[in-house]
Amino acid sequence: MFRPFTVKKIRRRKVTRGQPKKHDLCIRRCVVTGKKYDQDELLKFTLNPKGVAVLDINRKLPGRGMWVFPDRHTLEKAANGNHFSRVARRYVEIPTDFLYTIDRKLVDYLTGILSLGRKSGVVVAGFEKVRLGISENKITVLVQASDGSDRQGRKLIPRGVSCKRYRCLSSTELGEAFGRESVIYVGVKDGPMAHRIAITAQKLERIRGMEGFQTTLPDLAS
Repeated sequence: MFRPFTVKKIRRRKVTRGQPKKHDLCIRRCVVTGKKYDQDELLKFTLNPKGVAVLDINRKLPGRGMWVFPDRHTLEKAANGNHFSRVARRYVEIPTDFLYTIDRKLVDYLTGILSLGRKSGVVVAGFEKVRLGISENKITVLVQASDGSDRQGRKLIPRGVSCKRYRCLSSTELGEAFGRESVIYVGVKDGPMAHRIAITAQKLERIRGMEGFQTTLPDLAS
C-alpha cells in the first residue's frame, strides 16, 4: 500500500553560544581580588560626570559598574591602587573620605529601610516583641545594637530556629530608624524586605567588623 510522503518538522535549537547563562547574570568579579561573587555580596561603584567613583547602592545608576568586595582591607586597596582606573580605562578620582562616605551611605540606607519597615509593620523593636516574633518563626533577621549585650542577643535565638543576627549599627543609629534616642533590638519579619536588610547589614558588618568597630571611620588620607 502506498504511503504518502510526509516531511517532519525539524526543531531548531536556539543558539546560546557566547550568551551568558541565566545563573551567570548575577555573578560579578571583584576588581581588587579578581574573585567572583553573587552581586548581592558586592558593592557597585560607577563614575559621576566628573570622573569620581561613587557608590551605587541600588545598582541603578548608568554606566559600567565596578564591583568591590565589602571589607575594609579590600576597599582600602581599591582606594589606594589603580583598580578602578584599570577597569574604567581612564583616570578615576577617589575622594579622600572614600571609606567614611561608604560607611555613612550604608548606614543611611539601612536605617531608611528599617524606618519604612517600621511604618509597614514588618520591622519591630524591643526585646519582648523581637523574642516573641522569633519564637513564632515570624522574624528571620535580628539587628542588634553593637553596644548591646552579646549574651542577651544570643539568648533571643533558640537552637534550631532560622534567624540571622547582625551587629553592624550602634544603639543610637538604630534609634534613628524609630525616632528614639537609642534602640537595642530590632526584628524583621520574613519577606523581601528582610532579604534587603540582611544583605545590607552583612556588608556594613564586614566593613566595620562584628565587634568594636568605630562609628566614625577616619579618612584614608590621614
